[in-house]
Amino acid sequence: MFSIEETRCVGACGLAPVFTVNGEVYGKATVQKLDQVLDELMKSK
Repeated sequence: MFSIEETRCVGACGLAPVFTVNGEVYGKATVQKLDQVLDELMKSK
């Protein structure tokens, strides 16, 4: 359902670590934050 890819800089060093989902950047990333974002996406489908 989801793919995870390692990337280089996304231009958000001040928010590092970051992840992006559908082009939206999420800063100060944690595993819990990623789980929350993915859960919300799954509920909206």
